[in-house]
Amino acid sequence: KRMPTRVKYCRVSFFLFSGVFLRSNRMHSCLDTVLEAHREGLKAGDVSYATLCAVRYCLIAFWCKKKLASVKQDLIDFGKEAKVYRQESVWNLVYPLEQAILNLMGHAEWPNLL
Repeated sequence: KRMPTRVKYCRVSFFLFSGVFLRSNRMHSCLDTVLEAHREGLKAGDVSYATLCAVRYCLIAFWCKKKLASVKQDLIDFGKEAKVYRQESVWNLVYPLEQAILNLMGHAEWPNLL
């Protein structure tokens, strides 16, 4: 049985943007493609890899020095989406990033946690 193209696109994009393209391209140029892979994964019903692409998008946005408030809002929005699709276990990968953002923004209850 052949895998639909959208599913392949989402999965391949996740792996490529987890390492290969981040080392060879500017990170800013990767953001739109990872977000597109996330959307295509949702359309195809591959919610696990779509959520992984959302995690990767948030990490790249943080590394690109996108405004912390903007990345935090992305985390909130994608987190709600992950909950709807029952992908909380995959979304847990983002907790260290969320804590780092809270620490940097000065909003952390316990800033010594990371």
